Amino acid sequence: MKELLKNKIFIKYLNIVIGCFLLSVSLNVFLKPNHFVLGGVTGFGIILDSVFKRAFGIPFPLSISNILINLPLFLIAYKTFGFKFLGNTIFATFFLSFCLAITDFLPTFTEDIFLAAVFGAVLDGIALGLIIRNRCSTGGTDLLAIIVNNFFKYIQVSKILLCIDATIIFMGILVFGIRPTLYAIMSVFIVSKVIGIVVDGFDFAKAVFIISDKYEEIGNSILNIIDRGATALDAHGMYTKNKKNVIFCIVKQKQIPELKEVVADIDENAFVVIANVSEVMGRGFKGIVEK
Repeated sequence: MKELLKNKIFIKYLNIVIGCFLLSVSLNVFLKPNHFVLGGVTGFGIILDSVFKRAFGIPFPLSISNILINLPLFLIAYKTFGFKFLGNTIFATFFLSFCLAITDFLPTFTEDIFLAAVFGAVLDGIALGLIIRNRCSTGGTDLLAIIVNNFFKYIQVSKILLCIDATIIFMGILVFGIRPTLYAIMSVFIVSKVIGIVVDGFDFAKAVFIISDKYEEIGNSILNIIDRGATALDAHGMYTKNKKNVIFCIVKQKQIPELKEVVADIDENAFVVIANVSEVMGRGFKGIVEK
């Protein structure tokens, strides 16, 4: 089992599988019951399901609409870019439909529309973050945007995707009204933030720049007391034109108070800049390539 957990391909597909499952739960438990259309194929599927129930009295399951809408896109992408381009997208799309089918029986978690918007978006963001982090997608509007861009190269993929998703969200207004759509738009912003956190990593740290005439003493204290690496950068003041030495280092968030104390003891007039860092790779942190 340990050998399996060290296998990069296994970990990659495990993340994709977990992501697809969480995405299906988000859709069936939070988003679909409250008519939240966040764009994408699944958003369009929520609209189709509602239209079919009103017109024919029968549902149009997301698991089916996801496959039916993506199949022609796969065929076009295959003819345009080849099978290699599709990569893991076909697997993720079909597995997502499988997950949507097996989670369709789950009850609505909450009838509070605000809670549904927030928790649905957070779960959606975590799921998509896991999928995107492993260089995969579930097809849909992302794939359609890339196909359109191939024929209209002067239009950016991001702009095409925005137009497609905006159109689907507007359709949601026509079908469900403005109130659910406003909550859905709020959810879109939450999803984007959560995706960023998952993709960039949870290993939050601080980047510190220290300008001081006693840079050597401060640098040695960082190495010996805080047990972190430090780099001296050559610089010069734009106003004074004097040469300066800047200490640059990355420390854990919990080490900031100790670092401030060390700098203050050596040079209380030092100029210190502390910035947030979302992900750090290298010695003392995680590897550049996750194993």
